[in-house]
Amino acid sequence: MQKISWRCALIGIWIITALVYIGNTWSPSSYAYPLRNNYAYVDIKPTLGQARPIRADEWGVVTPLTQATVRNQFERYNKTSLYQEDLRINYGLPIADWGLAFKPTMWLYGLVNPAYAYSFHWFAVFTLFITGYAFLFTRFGASKANAILLSFGLYFTGFSQFWWNEKGPILAIFPWVIMPFLLNLRLRWQLIWFYYAAVFWLLTNFYPPVQISLAFAGFVLLAAKQPRLFQPRTLMLVLVAAALAAGTVGIYLYDYLSATSATIYPGSRHSMGGGVGGRFVISWIFPSINFSWVYNSLIGLNISEIGTVGMYYYIAALFFLDYKNFSLLGLDRAKRRVLLVLVAGLTVQLLWMLLPIPSVFGKILLWDHVEPARMQYASGVLLTIIVLYVASVVGLTFSLGRLLLLCTFVCVGWWLFKYPLGTKRGEDLFILLPLVLLYLFARKRNDLAHEGLALASLIFGAVLFGRFNPLQSAWPIFNLPPNEVVKYLQDQEEKNNGVLVFPHLHAATANGLGFRALSHTNAVPPMAFWNRHFPDTPTNERNAIFNRYAHVVPDLMPRPRLQQTDAVQVPMDRFVNVAHANVVTHFPDNLSQEGGFEVSARYKDALVLHGWAGWTSAPEGHGLEVVTYPPTIGTVQFTPMVRADLPLNTQQRISALNGFKVMIPHAENAPLQCISLVSLDAQSGERRLLNNPAEVPTCPSTSLRGSIPSTPLGNPPQDFAR
Repeated sequence: MQKISWRCALIGIWIITALVYIGNTWSPSSYAYPLRNNYAYVDIKPTLGQARPIRADEWGVVTPLTQATVRNQFERYNKTSLYQEDLRINYGLPIADWGLAFKPTMWLYGLVNPAYAYSFHWFAVFTLFITGYAFLFTRFGASKANAILLSFGLYFTGFSQFWWNEKGPILAIFPWVIMPFLLNLRLRWQLIWFYYAAVFWLLTNFYPPVQISLAFAGFVLLAAKQPRLFQPRTLMLVLVAAALAAGTVGIYLYDYLSATSATIYPGSRHSMGGGVGGRFVISWIFPSINFSWVYNSLIGLNISEIGTVGMYYYIAALFFLDYKNFSLLGLDRAKRRVLLVLVAGLTVQLLWMLLPIPSVFGKILLWDHVEPARMQYASGVLLTIIVLYVASVVGLTFSLGRLLLLCTFVCVGWWLFKYPLGTKRGEDLFILLPLVLLYLFARKRNDLAHEGLALASLIFGAVLFGRFNPLQSAWPIFNLPPNEVVKYLQDQEEKNNGVLVFPHLHAATANGLGFRALSHTNAVPPMAFWNRHFPDTPTNERNAIFNRYAHVVPDLMPRPRLQQTDAVQVPMDRFVNVAHANVVTHFPDNLSQEGGFEVSARYKDALVLHGWAGWTSAPEGHGLEVVTYPPTIGTVQFTPMVRADLPLNTQQRISALNGFKVMIPHAENAPLQCISLVSLDAQSGERRLLNNPAEVPTCPSTSLRGSIPSTPLGNPPQDFAR
């Protein structure tokens, strides 16, 4: 009766939580970041926490493409996009086709406001994670309470949280793929469940590096716990079901897979072993040594890249193991076999992560498609189950001496691995508090020792990692009235024959807001489009730049270029009539100064600047006068730019719409040695001199005009255009 009461209480808590979460349309999205920083929706912010710019895969791609799918009436081809691309891509989207049958977390789209459907999707993913891993842990010896604690503990680890709002479905659905084989079901029902869950897993977010490594982890877990599956007849049926699942996904994603296989990125991407440094392995037992309390990386890589599955549960369990019972593992053949299989699987993964193994050897397990750092989650799952299994078989025992040794170990680890990085923060030492409190609570109740350690580790993980993802309402994601900036962009789109060409509208965010924008993220490169617009670029160079998964970044620049592996920059003037700045030889020496500029980019034959000016008119009335020495040799391009760090009010001199970019061409052998920019307000006729950055010399005004030499000005501080 008591068990039933606890179960009912848990179900009741879950239902209430779901109603509150979905009722408020909450989500883990960081979409407030582009709304605030690119579109000047300065009042939109998370209910709790803060939007993370590093999570651009979510706010710049997955969420905007979900918006685009909704605007596209859930059709397969994106009619709202300039590129008219196929939305059957690696990111699972709520397209109204037969694939939706395998995406149950997205079934509310089209039935309710998409904000509720979006929120339901993320709450369902969270629920799948907690319940799926809790089930998995019970099959390896955890009590139901401990299984739930460890499931939450795995959720509050670096890899899970730092990648959650994009790769969360991959992590959450995995245990449901192998779950049927751990249940007492007829084989036919196991195979049907396995087939559906595998397709669900692959279609909701297709990302082979994590899924291949998790598939290996699943193989190891089943080999350890269910060896009967590897009897020839049964194994053959399982392989047939796996092939059918892969075939279903292959049919659905055929166009995407065949197109990307011929790309430079990701089609030509292959990995070899190694590259996971020692600090990453150490962070499995000291979870926060590589970053600060506010998620600043301390080792150079960005915060997502340093996420691992680290929990204090691992070392806490090792310190409190009842070692006199270790013979139970050695004497019991079945238990010994389970442990050996688990350890062997983890060892093989560690070898791939740590050693420079040639990619040809990785092909056996498809690991040549698995960047070693992406294997960290799968190896963390195996490590968690190994520690859980050993602790469940051997048992734990509390003593003050062991507690003191553990606390000393934690302090020494912090001193050795965190303190030398220059930070005096003590977030790593917070674990000592829950450890001591739970020891005092459970020291005379060894039957609660395991749950106590899991709870202490969970408390630390929740405090440390639980603040990373925000609690963001999805209502403004799908129900956003246009503000002044969006209205201006709509006007620009209309004036350019229905195509928006504007700088710094990151990734697919413009299309998500309904624009037919040049700025976009193309999972499949539209090579015919690029061939048509850049016929003068040599074929090999054009292929090297554009034949890849890429964010399209329009900008003022002389020619297209590859900005980074997944981003290409394209000249705006190929797609829109770019305004021209006035080239003048001098400016009055009595101008007031307001605004300023910085250097954006340097090319061999051009310099690009960005800044803001004190215009009082609408952007159509903004003008710019440019003085350079040596004199510029061509047309100076000039475009507005949203400055969301400024107020959203065009009637003020300091306005979000008063940003600009300017490209000044120069001869390759005659770089610019001085620049002066003067803002011209067409409405009032006012001129103001913009402030130069320290590294850019100012050209002489009218009063010094006669002093301009026929050769470059004296000896300037540096040739800043190089």
